Amino acid sequence: MINFECMGTRFICLAIIFSGFFTYSFASTDSLIVKGRILNLNGRLYRQAPAITFSRNNLLQPQSELSKQTPLEADGSFLVSLPILFPQEEFYLDYGGKAFTTFLGSPGTVEIIFDGDSLAKASKLFYFSGVNADANNQYAQYLAVENKLLTANSYLGANFFKNFWENSASAAREMAQQRATLRLSAVKEAANNNVPSPALMQWAKSITDEEQMQILYEHALSNQTDVSKALLDSLKRLSEPPLTGQRVIWANRFGNYADLKVEERKYTNPSKTNSLPVRLMATLIKNNAGNLTDEEKQRLDNITANGLAEKAELDFLNKLFAKNEMVLNILFNYERESRIYTDLFDSTATEFLKVRYLTKNLYKYTYKQQLLLNKHIQSRSGYPAFRESLDEIVRLEVKDSADIRKIVEFKDLKTDPTEALPGYFLAASNDRGTSWFNRVLDKYKGKTVYLIKWNLDDARSREELEYIPALQASVPEDVVFLFVHLSGDEAVPSETLLKQYIVRHKLKGTHLFMDANQMMDLLFRLNPLDAATFSIIRPNGKFATKNASAPSTTEKTIKAILDAGN
Repeated sequence: MINFECMGTRFICLAIIFSGFFTYSFASTDSLIVKGRILNLNGRLYRQAPAITFSRNNLLQPQSELSKQTPLEADGSFLVSLPILFPQEEFYLDYGGKAFTTFLGSPGTVEIIFDGDSLAKASKLFYFSGVNADANNQYAQYLAVENKLLTANSYLGANFFKNFWENSASAAREMAQQRATLRLSAVKEAANNNVPSPALMQWAKSITDEEQMQILYEHALSNQTDVSKALLDSLKRLSEPPLTGQRVIWANRFGNYADLKVEERKYTNPSKTNSLPVRLMATLIKNNAGNLTDEEKQRLDNITANGLAEKAELDFLNKLFAKNEMVLNILFNYERESRIYTDLFDSTATEFLKVRYLTKNLYKYTYKQQLLLNKHIQSRSGYPAFRESLDEIVRLEVKDSADIRKIVEFKDLKTDPTEALPGYFLAASNDRGTSWFNRVLDKYKGKTVYLIKWNLDDARSREELEYIPALQASVPEDVVFLFVHLSGDEAVPSETLLKQYIVRHKLKGTHLFMDANQMMDLLFRLNPLDAATFSIIRPNGKFATKNASAPSTTEKTIKAILDAGN
């Protein structure tokens, strides 16, 4: 049954590592044109690195750095158009791992020139013209001066975090402010006796201030304390330019803090947090329930206008809810959480948390449900850059919908792994866990196996799985990636959600879906039998290690996999 507040309640109107490049267009999205040239590009260098990668951030997902490769012409020239959601954003150029720079972009054109003969030896390699040229030309020198200052002051530099965490809240604020002031002082010196670029000053101040706010949120989280009013008030700048990598980290830490406060509110005031205004629910039902008659729509309009007047209307709403429970539950849960955001935080923070709600819960929804909730949130959000950031993430999530449909519709699961899509092998069995696992493992004798134990509801599992495609690209093709999905304490995720997640995150390899009984049978064979743990099995079928390094420690894990195969 749906949960109502008192009759007569006023209607609450709520205003509100590399994952590929988003190629869709937004109606209100501007573009940054990046053009330039690598001087003295010789044939050897061109063969080694025939393309340049440009990346940018998304405010809502720190792990989703959005990247696009653009090919070099024979004369070393390049041209690319990149979407830009904020008036100013940080962008990153990576030339085949041989040269890297950060630059500030705005709608318009930036030109970048660097010398292929000077990749490893130039003190200043990149030269900029166009939008934000002064800031971009001074930025490298700013970083060099900042590094020198932090090296000379180990208390605020190398040893800062050794001394920071045990401080009181006031002492932590003072220490963080000192570090920010020191870092920002590098701007003036970076200008080389010229007037510092105003855009560089704004850029650097944004980075230093937001690192300060990030670590104060981390201090509050580690010490389980509330943040200051001034720190909460600073959230107003979430929607302001420039968007930097540091901004994304700070926003993520605030989101973690907000999640704790929301859970506290749910625990201390469950009756309010489980309810919604009657008028809002009537509106949600009218806009999202299927096959409503004209009479039902009229009754919903009356409830929206007047609230509840009698029990028959309550029964009417409950009946419509029950007929459309799956869709309406998604929207009702979102609206309940949104009301808590409004109670706890100011308007900008609330707007951010409302669009973040879907990005932090994407793995819980099918791609059709993701589209449904995204459409609803878009209609409730008042900040264009936030809406477009969410839309960008959702479109990335659903871009593999054709392959997701194919793998979801693949029902021929057998005890032996079967290829459902190129590179994706699935298996399910009623056999005992140990005998089934050993049978599968026998098929990979002669190959090194990297074993991944994971659970979809486990946040650390999801974090580690982000590194799998990069790890696979760095080891021989015949290394087998064997994924064992463990049943968790929560309700078992649907097969549809598991398959969707596997395809969306490019988890190519062999996937075994274990039930609780099979897990118990494997308890000693695969110890530790915990989510986000890893093992390496030699080509002879023996374990090289049952507690291997994680995908996120990529270099260490690559070495361990290669050593096991020798």
